[in-house]
Amino acid sequence: MGLYVFKAIDCEDEFIHGSMRGPSAEWVTQRLMEVHKRVLLVEEKRERGASGLGLQIAPRVKKDNLAVYCRQMATMVNAGISVNRAVRFCSQGEDTRLNVVMNNVANEIEEGASVSQAFDAYRKTFGDVFVALSKAGEDSGTLDNTLKRLADLLEKTVRMQKKVQSTMAYPAVIAVVCVGVLLLFTFYIIPMMVPVFTDLGVSLPWPTRVLVWIATTAANPAVGIPVFACLAFGFFALHKIYQNLDNAPHLRYQIDHWVIKIPVLGPLLELSAQARVLFTMSTMLDAGVSLAEVLGTVQRVASNAVLSSKLKWAREELLNGAGIYTALQKYDTFNPMALQMVKVGEETGTLDRMLGKVGAMYESQVDHQLEVLSSLIEPVIMAVMGGIVGFITVASFLPMIQLLNNL
Repeated sequence: MGLYVFKAIDCEDEFIHGSMRGPSAEWVTQRLMEVHKRVLLVEEKRERGASGLGLQIAPRVKKDNLAVYCRQMATMVNAGISVNRAVRFCSQGEDTRLNVVMNNVANEIEEGASVSQAFDAYRKTFGDVFVALSKAGEDSGTLDNTLKRLADLLEKTVRMQKKVQSTMAYPAVIAVVCVGVLLLFTFYIIPMMVPVFTDLGVSLPWPTRVLVWIATTAANPAVGIPVFACLAFGFFALHKIYQNLDNAPHLRYQIDHWVIKIPVLGPLLELSAQARVLFTMSTMLDAGVSLAEVLGTVQRVASNAVLSSKLKWAREELLNGAGIYTALQKYDTFNPMALQMVKVGEETGTLDRMLGKVGAMYESQVDHQLEVLSSLIEPVIMAVMGGIVGFITVASFLPMIQLLNNL
């Protein structure tokens, strides 16, 4: 356990400070937020040099690599190998950053930390779900099965994310190609052709004049440099805003609320996020995690702030005595059919299996919507690309046609 100093604002709006022991800064922050109005600072007070829980840097790693390591650990633990040895063996894999973390986790376990505490010290690497499930598996003595469930969950999450990314990659590549062709003709080919036509006395048609004006304006330092600086600053500002959205929950909520309203794309992203949440809930419940803790965890890992808020409100209803169906139905967390399946699962005591079935149903809907989106994107992209290439072609060859007509 590490020692953390903190500063906070209590419920009476008074500034307080003190110290608390815990496995990680995130764990201490969560405990403080349960009793104080606002947490201002949580900082580790070093007691033992460079070792101890929570002192190592926790890099972010790819989920597909984490799934491979997780399945390897499950296989070795199931074969009777101790957890620390299994973790140590996994630290010899192909992901060098994850190898460092796994080696440190093995060190923590050998120094006396529990498995869940060791993983919790690197929560940024493993995530809230991984830590919660490892604790549940450790408490129930079924860590090998829990690790298998984690590997399955990570693989499903990665598979869904890659499907969405691959669908979005095609229009992005086409857009880059179109911009590249436009820049090539505007700043290289057209400027070489214009002096020739001017010397021959050919009057430039308006498409060619438009490209010439764009090239001339962009080449002017008084215009080009400020425009480039504004674009660079805009991209930098958007990148910073995106990085710090977690520190501005209201802004993130508004952005995510706007995103899910985008035709075709918005419902797809919302459905994908809901499917991941349902799979996570099913896995955690199957591992023996309490329903309140499940909702508390998935609200933090939901990729959409609107869905996260609904899960947070549903958890509050659950803690106030409502059933899971009533809590989720009150805020329209999922569609009516999914909620009815949740109700059946709650009544029959098979909520984990029902949530898994709803997640599978949502995943199939995501696949269908991806196919629809792909079928819509391709003709639109071809039309846009054809328009751009056609305009450039007309602008390039009209002067030549006029020259031939004048001969």
